[in-house]
Amino acid sequence: MSRTIDRKKGPAFQALEGINFIPVREVALPNGIEVSLLEAGSQDVSKIDWVFPAGAVQAGKPLLASTVGNLLLEGTATRSSAEISDTIDFYGAYLNAQTFHHNTVVTLVCLTRELPHLLPLVEDVVRNAAFDAREVDIYLNKRRQEFLLESEKVRTLAARYFGSVIFGADHPYGKQLDLSHFDTLGREELIAFHRAAYTPLGCRIVVAGQPGKDILALLTRHFGGSDWQAGNINLNGVGEGLPSPEKFHLLEKDGALQSAIRIGRPMFNNTHPDFIPLQVLNTILGGYFGSRLMTTVREEKGLTYGIGSSIVSYPKGGMWVIASEVMGEMREDATAAIFEEMQRLIDEPVSEDELEVVRNYMLGELLRQFDGPFSSSDIYRTLWEYGLDYRFYDRMVEVVKTIGPPDLQALAARYLQPGDFYTVVAGK
Repeated sequence: MSRTIDRKKGPAFQALEGINFIPVREVALPNGIEVSLLEAGSQDVSKIDWVFPAGAVQAGKPLLASTVGNLLLEGTATRSSAEISDTIDFYGAYLNAQTFHHNTVVTLVCLTRELPHLLPLVEDVVRNAAFDAREVDIYLNKRRQEFLLESEKVRTLAARYFGSVIFGADHPYGKQLDLSHFDTLGREELIAFHRAAYTPLGCRIVVAGQPGKDILALLTRHFGGSDWQAGNINLNGVGEGLPSPEKFHLLEKDGALQSAIRIGRPMFNNTHPDFIPLQVLNTILGGYFGSRLMTTVREEKGLTYGIGSSIVSYPKGGMWVIASEVMGEMREDATAAIFEEMQRLIDEPVSEDELEVVRNYMLGELLRQFDGPFSSSDIYRTLWEYGLDYRFYDRMVEVVKTIGPPDLQALAARYLQPGDFYTVVAGK
């Protein structure tokens, strides 16, 4: 029996009542390493993250932490880089290391049945990286060339400098890499940092998927032994940032056709009670394709191809940043348009229709973020880093559903005052 579909009507929107979080089981290995297990999914596939306190903050200087992280897979005392790569390919696995401000995360994704073959490799990689002098030279030369190429881009220059403006040039969040760091980084420094940071001290293992009933025994065998001693890395974090006394910064670049614009201010992180409500305000301003900045600066005025805003959270602070690239002769018009949209949020309440669109967008994005155990484990890992739990997202659902135009206007009046914002322009 056929039925007629009215294509003039969109599908009914079902309101989000809450998020079905994957339960987390917390255990500790014999040597004290905390393990978080998020067991879910229909496939026998596992994702394991080893989180080490081996970020730029602990390293204390640019380039050191990321170099150590990237060289983990380039050879150990018993395995060459080719042997490591061949083993990963043979088992159809993924193994990588990513370095952030406060940690380095080593990630393994593989079929669960291959864990007994691959965990010995990961153990060797994180504990016995050799930092062969030739591999170090190859990596640093490649990284130097990438740095020089990126330094020709105005958006890179603006992004780098913006951090130092917001946090201070000597703060870990604002300290900038330069060519001198390539010349002063030695193999002995890499070995010393690895020995201090890649240990059970401050390490956490996050397991997601269907890792099998033997996962704790496997992790204990390879990472829980008393022979792996804690290091001496500093876990105290960082102090307060010291923003620039100047609100406007122009970085002129010869030959540039475009200007990269960064406008923002220091903020708090996601533990602050206003952080979630401000996410709604930011989404309206520039947090999605239908935002005011996209509509006004891109669509109506034609000043840029792309523009967006975000509130960036770090364990010890944060920042609100608006980013765009425009033709050099349009940068003043674009900057003025950005501040006009900020002022409009202060002066005029958001309409209920606009707010409803933003609510639906944000709730849909929340559901997408929790789509499966692997993405859920990434979210959980971030919550753990900030000392939060799933209640953060319960509160987010509630705030998004209940916040009103007066609340948003009050937030705008408090946090969008033009005098609190810094502007960095790089290019023409």
